[in-house]
Amino acid sequence: MKTKIGAAIILVLSFVNAGASNIKSLINNDNSEKDSIIVTFGDKTRLIIYAENRKELEKMMKYDLNTLLKDLKIKLDSTETDTTFLKEEVEGNAYLKNKDDKDEKDYVRIGLRGIHIKDGDTRVTIDSKGVEVNEQGTTDSTYRRTGKRFYRSNRNSSPRKGFNIAVGLNTYGTNETTVGYNKSDYDLKPFGSRFISLGYIASTTLARGENARFHLDFGVDFSWYNLMFDGNNTISKNDDRVEFPLVTDDAGKEVDMKKSKLVVPYVNLSFMPTISFPHSFISYLSAGVYGGYRIGSYTKLRREGSKDKDHVRKNFYLEELRYGLAAEIGIRNFPDLFVNYDLNNLYLANRGPSVRMLSFGVRLF
Repeated sequence: MKTKIGAAIILVLSFVNAGASNIKSLINNDNSEKDSIIVTFGDKTRLIIYAENRKELEKMMKYDLNTLLKDLKIKLDSTETDTTFLKEEVEGNAYLKNKDDKDEKDYVRIGLRGIHIKDGDTRVTIDSKGVEVNEQGTTDSTYRRTGKRFYRSNRNSSPRKGFNIAVGLNTYGTNETTVGYNKSDYDLKPFGSRFISLGYIASTTLARGENARFHLDFGVDFSWYNLMFDGNNTISKNDDRVEFPLVTDDAGKEVDMKKSKLVVPYVNLSFMPTISFPHSFISYLSAGVYGGYRIGSYTKLRREGSKDKDHVRKNFYLEELRYGLAAEIGIRNFPDLFVNYDLNNLYLANRGPSVRMLSFGVRLF
């Protein structure tokens, strides 16, 4: 009897390719829902495939039936008893043609790379890039991140919409020669002069297209100019103007400074027309204007080898208002880039050097 069963398996192996073709034909040619397929080989051999619906039957095309039946034959040959019935639990995922199609069980995984959830045919990934929902092979990108929270936004809204944190560097966009000032006295350290901005952007969409959309973005933010002087100079204010003297001790000797900087905070409003590209490597381009009001200013001094910090709070003849031009470019899967250029001078006319500020860096959220 065992010999007969073995012969039947060999017969199935010899016709499995033809059987697989018949299965594909049956699935493709019949649009009605089915729950099983029976393939007949001669009078006594049948291959029965049962599934709950047509969608489940289509999954059979992902498996290598030749390898499956060959392994069953090996197991049958190794059976010592003479039997007409062989019951075998087989892990089907081991016979997938493409291992990426593995039909995993539902799971929830939490790790350093984010949260991954599988529920049937739906997969959800939550990581630093946002929330991605993949259902039956199609990705829904309507979920995105804004700051530290996630929300489901209209896929037509601006990529800049929501809470924003930007960090970068400050430098002089223009530094004109000014009578009574030596440029080297107020030069800035390139990597010590940092720009920070915290704000929120609201947006309205004016035009929607398949490959591009046009938005008007309105923002409010708090920003800080940290102007780190390159040397042992600081800034001081007299009755007529500001000066940049060396820091000295009581004996008049120059003191080496670990930190000497001017901090200028602002509250700002911005208006930025934006064009977004849903399917492009460049996610958006934005350009517009901004204006801000100074809400204070102070110096921070720290001597080399000391942890003590000295603060002097004055207006240092700084302009009350700032205004300028801004531009941003969004790069998919990379921090967005920004640049701001002030159109007005940092100091009042004839009260300080003629300089305008330039800030550039990355927008983290």
